[in-house]
Amino acid sequence: MMEGYMLGGRNIPEHLFKKELARLHGKNAPLEFTKLFRDSYFSKEDVKRIKNLGFNCVRLPFNHRLLEEKNGLSYLKKTVRLFAQQGLYVILDMHAVPGSQNIDWHSDSDGRALFWQRPGYRNQYIKLWKKLSSAFKSEKMIAGYDVMNEPVTDNIPLLTKTFQKVISAVRGQGDRHIIFVEGNNWGMDTDYIESLKDDNLAVSIHYYRPVEYTFNWLPGLKYPGRVLGKLWNKKEMEKLIKDSVRFANKLKKPLFCGEFGVASRCDLCGAEYRWVDDVLSLFKKYGIHWTYWTYKSVKGVPLPDGVFQLSDASGIIGNAATKTGMDNFYGIYGSRKKDLFTLLSTDNFVLNKKLFAVAKKYL
Repeated sequence: MMEGYMLGGRNIPEHLFKKELARLHGKNAPLEFTKLFRDSYFSKEDVKRIKNLGFNCVRLPFNHRLLEEKNGLSYLKKTVRLFAQQGLYVILDMHAVPGSQNIDWHSDSDGRALFWQRPGYRNQYIKLWKKLSSAFKSEKMIAGYDVMNEPVTDNIPLLTKTFQKVISAVRGQGDRHIIFVEGNNWGMDTDYIESLKDDNLAVSIHYYRPVEYTFNWLPGLKYPGRVLGKLWNKKEMEKLIKDSVRFANKLKKPLFCGEFGVASRCDLCGAEYRWVDDVLSLFKKYGIHWTYWTYKSVKGVPLPDGVFQLSDASGIIGNAATKTGMDNFYGIYGSRKKDLFTLLSTDNFVLNKKLFAVAKKYL
């Protein structure tokens, strides 16, 4: 899944980026870009890095469009196999579903969430999970399926019906893997999950509160400290997290936080990792399972920017005075293609030592 901010620029939906790439560089450019991106951005060396750092599970986000490519399922199988060979579990996370489940770039949306409006997209979604389940139902290193990232809809009956259908589709394949069910409204509102029928579900939340701080939308904020007039500290966060714990305990289901993270700010101080430490200590206290967002990113962007970070002065990523990220890639793709994909290898990224020092205590 390509997210623009991780590449150092604005969040252009993946399909729109590729459409413009084809217009500028020819109809074969998107296929070529995709292959070169996958070969450079994530490799078997990354799997070894994750293993050596001490993690035991990866939540693998993918666009549903991957499964519609000629060799897309084979590529996904190959990736899962790399993790399995290192003894790492994988949670398959459909990060963008047909028609988009919310209006944000990370669902590959053009600003509309048509999944909830058009039955054809929902039927396609169910078929894709049948295909995935058939392919992975016997894979022991699949920890489970995160069947839809961050749904957002006011139609709770339709939301509930859709998730019950996808649960039935997976179980209809004879598949007993855990199904991770995310809360509505970007993983926060879990009440509808109580209506779902299955004996192997996990309640899944995302935790970025307060987003004005964790996403660095309002520079200069401190933690602990006041955000928009409200005091945020460990005690306040514990209140919110305990609500999720009580809900999961009521259902007798495990609680999983599939995403949490913070934008880096000051290399010398690293004060933002006090937030990470407080969150992880609460997760440990209440037995909440977790995966950190995200593995790698261009450094210093608004939104959580990774365990591994890239700083670039070569002009590939661009800078604030010119075009950056994907916008810059359009212009340099013909002349600096090799430089672009060489740069995106994790060999050029640096471990965020202050962040990892915190995370390591809880591995």
